[in-house]
Amino acid sequence: MIVLPTTYFGPVSYYAALMHSDDVVIEANEYYVKQTLRNRCLIATNQGVQTLSINVQKVNRPQAPIRSVMLSDHGNWMHQHLYSLATYYGNSPFYEFYIDELREVMQHGHDGSLFGLNEALRQKLCEWIGIQPQVRYSEQWMGQTFDKGPLNIPGFVPEPYYQVAVAEGYTAFEPDMSILDLLFNMGPESILVLKNSWQTPATE
Repeated sequence: MIVLPTTYFGPVSYYAALMHSDDVVIEANEYYVKQTLRNRCLIATNQGVQTLSINVQKVNRPQAPIRSVMLSDHGNWMHQHLYSLATYYGNSPFYEFYIDELREVMQHGHDGSLFGLNEALRQKLCEWIGIQPQVRYSEQWMGQTFDKGPLNIPGFVPEPYYQVAVAEGYTAFEPDMSILDLLFNMGPESILVLKNSWQTPATE
């Protein structure tokens, strides 16, 4: 069993874990933590790695249950995210293949909560990759804390793949970007990258 937080366009390592784990529990009873992969993702651009962050409504208590956090329109963040994806991935091989349906899910395919958006996107992304992970939601807090920074998932070994940022000559390969980086660049071959990005721990 592996316990994972909800993520916004989670990193490649997140989807490698979804693919290779027989029993995945997504933590649905934790408290919301700001400035983490719950509401942000990382993309590779011609200016280096950039962060896309979702704006959420202000909560009136220090510890807000993750499922109670609602999206905010402040800053028109969704438009900005879609603009950034068009700017930095518009020339990638599979951007046009996914972007219309992606936009539809972001704008209309969820209940208005951060958790709802993340899960709607995760399900769609798994569909595109071609994986059907056995996912369930925690019924109570599982006791695992996911702080700021990378998830550091055991078993994940980054497999380099084509990145438009590298092809255009302004950066070296950036590992463990958002799953969108992999899908926009590799399309149906994303599943092969995920297969090659996992190392099963040795058993005695």
